[in-house]
Amino acid sequence: MSPLFFALALLLVVLLVYMGRYSGRVRAEATRFIAAPPDAVRARVADLAQWQAWNPWLEHAREARATVEGDTLAWDMPQVGRGQVHALKAPAPQALRQRLRFWLPFACKGRSDWRFDPAPGGTQVTWRFKGRVAFTLRAFAATVQGATQLDLRFGLDRLAEALQADPAPYALAYLGVQDQPARRYAQQPYRGPLDSLAAELPPRIAEVRAELARAALPADGTAVAHYLKTHLKLRTVECRVGVELPAAIDLPAGLKPYEQPPHAAYLVRMDGPPESLEMAWYQAMQRLRVEQRQPHPQLPPYARYLTTSAPGQPGTVELHLPLKVG
Repeated sequence: MSPLFFALALLLVVLLVYMGRYSGRVRAEATRFIAAPPDAVRARVADLAQWQAWNPWLEHAREARATVEGDTLAWDMPQVGRGQVHALKAPAPQALRQRLRFWLPFACKGRSDWRFDPAPGGTQVTWRFKGRVAFTLRAFAATVQGATQLDLRFGLDRLAEALQADPAPYALAYLGVQDQPARRYAQQPYRGPLDSLAAELPPRIAEVRAELARAALPADGTAVAHYLKTHLKLRTVECRVGVELPAAIDLPAGLKPYEQPPHAAYLVRMDGPPESLEMAWYQAMQRLRVEQRQPHPQLPPYARYLTTSAPGQPGTVELHLPLKVG
């Protein structure tokens, strides 16, 4: 046995042992109230021909048509994904069951279960997915699970938009690549739970404005949050929160300056409450993948708050994803 063959065989054994440590299981669930009767909601989900309007895996290919043959819905869109939904026998009158299979952007298959429970004024809809990723992706099952969780949430949001007469709680506009000028910011660090970020940012921004005002410095600049690290599994986030400055000035203790160089960025505008920002960021990153654009290796993504942010209140936020050029 040659040394090279032995080394390759040992590497394969180590890889198999490493991958065997992970189960590859994916569990995701999303629940949402929809102001429509249970029968109407169930009928919309059961009719695979009507998935085009709300299918979460086709958000970035709405003009492309998926195919429906009998009890199977399938799509194969370049750069978007390849997947299939197959209707199975419903386990109960107020339920649906489907088999889901994905080949792209990741290989995963499993079972989808729906429940449509009557609630005052409409339906409480629950969408569950149980499955496994391909063996080669076992180490990334937690990432796939986090993405699937957001996909289910987004799908229920789009389903509600299709069924309800009320306007959608948030709207996303993909504005494309735009050149951004150099900007200066006064900021302070923040680290905390991702789920409470919408409630934590407004007082942090107000604190920065108060510090600037006490120092007789301009405090009415656009609020901004630069995202340094987001850990979806632990549900934590690290960022810098502050406001834009009109010029380079000396800052009071507790605030740090940040000089952002000119750059190109992909912009997504979200109109809605700050609780929807996680979904907006997820779809923004999906857009980069679909358009095959590379994030800038040194510049972090950031959000510019064009209106005052408050939990539960609609506002306008621009998400900026700096891009690698050349």
